[in-house]
Amino acid sequence: MRLEFICTLILFLFLMGFGIQSVFGDTYNSLGMVFKSEPTVCIFEPHPSYTTKSSEIMLAAENSVQLWEDVLHEYSPNGNWNFDVFTVPIEYHHTEDSYAFPSCDILIAFEFANDTYALGYTHMNFSKSWHKYSQSTIFLNAIELTPIIEKEAEGNGSIMIGTKLSISELAIPVIQNIITHEFGHALGLGHYNITDYPIYTDDRPWQEASVMYYSLDEEDEELTTPTYVDIMMLEKLYYYDGFGGTPVTNIPKVGYYSPGDEDICTFKCKVWQ
Repeated sequence: MRLEFICTLILFLFLMGFGIQSVFGDTYNSLGMVFKSEPTVCIFEPHPSYTTKSSEIMLAAENSVQLWEDVLHEYSPNGNWNFDVFTVPIEYHHTEDSYAFPSCDILIAFEFANDTYALGYTHMNFSKSWHKYSQSTIFLNAIELTPIIEKEAEGNGSIMIGTKLSISELAIPVIQNIITHEFGHALGLGHYNITDYPIYTDDRPWQEASVMYYSLDEEDEELTTPTYVDIMMLEKLYYYDGFGGTPVTNIPKVGYYSPGDEDICTFKCKVWQ
């Protein structure tokens, strides 16, 4: 009886601790990579066949990088969070690949559209020892496939006879929001989410908690900015002294925010206060 009680108590304490950390806490992921020194950011001018707003898009990209730098300095003032930013005109890169720019650590490039409904993606390439980089690709147009329905001649049924392809240009604020999100990935951040929360509600705290939430509304033109949570996530990767500081020996794949911290906790953390 006593052994059963002890085992039950241990199980209860284990589940309680696990619940606080992983079920009721905000979680974030990392991509398992960091930069050892200040990253050089290269913004590549989009091809004129993709858009007529190249200058606005380039400015949006510069603004996104500047937003990250400003918020990093605000919430992590003791760290080195500086970015060297360069723009690359179309005539210098439209026939080149990423390896032609070995001084670029983070590449921001633009494509016309993607048929998988993605608005952007980021990948890391460490295959060459002399050029390890991350590249964010931003899509400037959204594609929508709408089924074409035709009623059958007999009966009340209907069949799909094809699809209609619609292409719509994304607004500049939306493009900037995509760049801001993807730049977080380029720095090594994964997605952020809060667990065990009713998602089908008007109150969606995670969308305001982190710019790294995995879903972005392509019709919402309100500009997003990195938050305190995002900076705390980066400190987990680069420590408090930022780029080129304390040698990074352990890159966390996933982490949990502790309940009770008003600055970085949302709905569930408040429940556990």
